[in-house]
Amino acid sequence: MIWRSYFSTQILFGNYALRDNCPAFSGLGKRALIVVGQGGSARRTGALDDLSRVLKELAITAQIFDQVEANPTIATVRQGAAVAKNFKADFIVGIGGGSPLDAAKAIAVLAVNEISDTQLLDLQFGEVLPVVAIPTTAGTGSEVTPYSILTFPALQTKKSIPSPKIIPRLAVLDPRYMNDLPWRITADTAVDAYSHALESFLAVKANPLSELHAREALQILGSELRKLAENREIDLNQREALLYGSLLAGLAISSTGTSIPHAMGYPFTYFKDVPHGRANGMIMPAYMDFNLRKSNHPKITDALIISGFKSTAHFKDLMVTLCGNPPALTSVEQAQFITQTMQAKNLVNNIVTPDREDLEQILTHTLNQEVLE
Repeated sequence: MIWRSYFSTQILFGNYALRDNCPAFSGLGKRALIVVGQGGSARRTGALDDLSRVLKELAITAQIFDQVEANPTIATVRQGAAVAKNFKADFIVGIGGGSPLDAAKAIAVLAVNEISDTQLLDLQFGEVLPVVAIPTTAGTGSEVTPYSILTFPALQTKKSIPSPKIIPRLAVLDPRYMNDLPWRITADTAVDAYSHALESFLAVKANPLSELHAREALQILGSELRKLAENREIDLNQREALLYGSLLAGLAISSTGTSIPHAMGYPFTYFKDVPHGRANGMIMPAYMDFNLRKSNHPKITDALIISGFKSTAHFKDLMVTLCGNPPALTSVEQAQFITQTMQAKNLVNNIVTPDREDLEQILTHTLNQEVLE
């Protein structure tokens, strides 16, 4: 068995990890473009202030690009790349949830590569600017992955740019930045992290190292998801556990990629504005049911056991509690969602490769909130 992994990121984890590690930024350059979201979490959490003090101490000049929306579009990323070029940025810092981090990675590519959207998707680019990732949510794992997920309106979906060149050079994870994160966003992002761990564990591309990360993430995040469902008060220890679980899940998918829930979740996000993690959570129970019905592979039941779930019904109940019911779809919309999902390259990465009829059943069960025993 031949397998590969990419772990080129220096990881700083813990309270005040950014404030207390100025030297980690040495050698990246003297001009930094800071990429943040429109929602202002970088400022509210104190992460931007901490970063500004570090950069000032190191005499690094910075400019802020704050136009990143949820599910960033290719147009927004190109706008950020133009700012980076004009500023002559040496490196890019992304602060926020998955959207600013993914945008920062793509900006790092487009700031120094004159390429079309098609060339970007086909990975036809050279060297990129170094990236620093500072997450303010626990879910994306983007701080350690070789993926940038962008929305392409012309294609009516989200697409992944997968390249080891965009793995962040440095990731700074401070649980304090999540202290005031609302329960709703905490739940959505935690479910996203769990979906990374689950899909990685059941991926065709799974390898011994990815399974170690995925197993630990499933155990941690399964427990934390049950706590979130039972109690909406979240202490700093839970924040730390969620952030660590998200990091592990990110390391897992760095090797394996994702599969059916992500492929089917993108249309829910694009067409129905369902947050990414929540969309995955709505789909995962039917996805697990499909895997159990189509395969006797022991890893499928192992995933539930490791996570602390008694059955697919128990798992489904938790996902409904955390994610609610999916939006209604007309028959035309259902056909459109299936067509979009069929175009995803990662469908073959699941432990059982689905055909169109399988995907139709998964979608039907998702919309009906049914899980067959």
